[in-house]
Amino acid sequence: CILHYNDNDKPLRNGDLLLLDVGAEYAGYASDLSRTIPVNGRYTARQRAVYDAVLRVQRVAYSTLKRGISLMDWHKSVIPAMEQELLQLGLLKPTQIGIADDPNPAFRQFYMHGLGHYLGLNVHDVGSRWEPIPVGAVLTIEPGIYIRAEGLGVRIENDVLVTEDGLVDLMGDIPVEAEHIEDLMNSGR
Repeated sequence: CILHYNDNDKPLRNGDLLLLDVGAEYAGYASDLSRTIPVNGRYTARQRAVYDAVLRVQRVAYSTLKRGISLMDWHKSVIPAMEQELLQLGLLKPTQIGIADDPNPAFRQFYMHGLGHYLGLNVHDVGSRWEPIPVGAVLTIEPGIYIRAEGLGVRIENDVLVTEDGLVDLMGDIPVEAEHIEDLMNSGR
């Protein structure tokens, strides 16, 4: 699946972002990776601000994912960080954040999917959203911010193994920092 945010049927242009959502299989097991890259090799200031916000949320998600937490509680634990990033980006007002019982929270207009899912024999594998996450589970961590009005969307996704002592980032060697992505994209020029 490859997504890009521009006028749907037009080719990518200088200044656009390309959101890559890549699934691969090896020995019958699935993986899932997302990166958002600038088509021209450099993020604009706004793209970079959104990218860095998503990366900060992903780091919070890493720090809160532990064996024994449910997917639903894990997702809820990261919402305050997402709301703060959306506030800093000027997308939410202070009165729109932290409303725990709101059935349609304001952040949902910019972050409409879950924080992650189980991986295994399928990209979206079997696993309860309400039961404790067991040791040995493999999950995605995939926050994103999507701003339709600006034609801008960023998602960063890695796969992790839940261990007794924490997480093993199965994609830890794949570039995720904006500077590293720009360096790679411009190294042959």
